[in-house]
Amino acid sequence: MTVWPTATLVSLTRAPQYGAIASGAKAPIGPRFVRQTDIASGRIDWSSVPYCDLDPSDFEKYALHRGDLLISRLGNGVGNAAIVREPHNAVFAGYLVRFQADPLKADPGYLGYALQSQDWRDHVASYRSGAAQPTLNAKQMGAFELPLPSLPEQRAIAATLVSLDDKIESNRRLISLVPELIRSRVEEHIAQGASDVSVSSLAKFVNGGAYTKGATGSGRMVVRIAELNSGPGASTVYNELDVPDDKTAHAGDILMSWSGSLGIYRWARDEAIINQHIFKVIPTGYPAWLVFDRIDAVIDVFRGYAADKATTMGHIKRGDLDTTTVQLPREEALRELDAALEPLWDRLLIAEQEVLRLEALRDAMLPELLSGRIRVPEAQEVET
Repeated sequence: MTVWPTATLVSLTRAPQYGAIASGAKAPIGPRFVRQTDIASGRIDWSSVPYCDLDPSDFEKYALHRGDLLISRLGNGVGNAAIVREPHNAVFAGYLVRFQADPLKADPGYLGYALQSQDWRDHVASYRSGAAQPTLNAKQMGAFELPLPSLPEQRAIAATLVSLDDKIESNRRLISLVPELIRSRVEEHIAQGASDVSVSSLAKFVNGGAYTKGATGSGRMVVRIAELNSGPGASTVYNELDVPDDKTAHAGDILMSWSGSLGIYRWARDEAIINQHIFKVIPTGYPAWLVFDRIDAVIDVFRGYAADKATTMGHIKRGDLDTTTVQLPREEALRELDAALEPLWDRLLIAEQEVLRLEALRDAMLPELLSGRIRVPEAQEVET
């Protein structure tokens, strides 16, 4: 195994900089304003980035450039990092710190991936332990020590991981576009004539069970609302229980959380056990893509019901499924839509599953490449 020398983040970058103090706005009144809430999984989610009222004279000071590294310094997201791949005429907020790679010492893409590593997470945890409000300052960030292969190797490592992330991002775009297309086509046909039906008539809504009790730690994942929102994590429960099929999540199944954080989801992971507070939504006579879209169309209505009933945790009742109605296109229009949209719905599942596989591959390769246990052949050829 190759053993790389090590270096601190601050030794590989220019002087770190804290972001601008400004107010975000929906209207395009100024530059885009990247906040710590816009950073997830090593990337900036530009769909959520607002504009801001920054004084034009301060723009150059805070303007983002390709290759900039942004790290969150406060709150539950402390330590979240992202590399700027597309600047978008943007600046960054005060709860972020910017590091810029010294081009003679480090590749920004390589540093960006080092800031997604377990070593980085451990470094952040060493400062946030026991803190009521976790914080991380620029000096603490800069003290992070990371492996330092040669520049050609750094670039090759980054290129290998970027190729996976590009495929992931392509699939994510498809995942976001298909539901939008389905909604657009459904509403187009509803405008030409529609019928009102109750949500409860669309499907059978089967509640999960209390399956976290006596968990064995092995077997199938027990799907709670946390797993629906964020996927499996350190607190995920596994159990070897045998449960009925209507309380089992298979790839492609529709799930709906009805308590706490209400939402509608399509399960794409391995077979799992459905916990309480989650409905398995089993379509009854309607295509799955339509059932998902129609529930999604009124999910904010259900969230309103839950907010009105909130004590410790808001929820809806089965009666709300009966009294809440949705519009459906006419029967002949539905047949036409199903022929066009069912293949897209199936393709959507393929994209969702491919994202999971590619993310798992990238996450497995990241520590191996950073440690030198796996070498990139192209970089080895450059060095020899």
